[in-house]
Parts: sequence; C-alpha cells; structure tokens
Amino acid sequence: MGPDGRTGGEALVQHVRDALQSANRTDVDIEKQACLWNCTRHCSVAFRDEKRFSYITGGHEPSREQAEAIIQWFDAHGATDRGEVPFKSWPPRMKGHFIARIPPFEAT
Repeated sequence: MGPDGRTGGEALVQHVRDALQSANRTDVDIEKQACLWNCTRHCSVAFRDEKRFSYITGGHEPSREQAEAIIQWFDAHGATDRGEVPFKSWPPRMKGHFIARIPPFEAT
C-alpha cells in the first residue's frame, strides 16, 4: 500500500486513466482485476485481444511515465496485424516487463 492507501495497481490504473483523459482518448477499455496471481512481479497489466496475440506484463512502477509507456506499447500493438511489436519499437520503459504472450483463440 502506498501512503494514500492505494495499491500500486490501483495507482497505475488511475495514471493510465489520467493519461488517456489528458489525450482525450475514449478508445481504450480498462478493466480492473483484483489479482493476476503475479505476486513476484506485482503491478501487472494484461493486454487482451481477440484477433492478435495477448500479453501479460508485470513489475510496473505505478507512475504516470509508466502509464504513458503502457499506452504507447498498446497503440503499437493495435497497429499490427498479429500483435507482434518489434522490440526496437518498444518504449524503453516497457522492456523487461513482459511475462507471457498468448496466441489468439481461434474458434473452429
């Protein structure tokens, strides 16, 4: 818990929301999750996508700068066909935070 009584995840969610609001963005859905069971790398973010690869990330600093990097990576992901963002295009603050890449679910 931080000095304001919020968890790091709660603070990070607010920073992401504030950054999106400052940019007048309404195209991103944020869903809070109580826990992703990623205790050793808390402050996790899941990027879910039905058509592209989805990702689990962790170890994020609950800061505005990290929130902006998350949004930048999210935008780069959305600009791809398969959700594969070239490493050289990642915001520096996103490097080292990726835990898992999940292929899209293909219904048969």
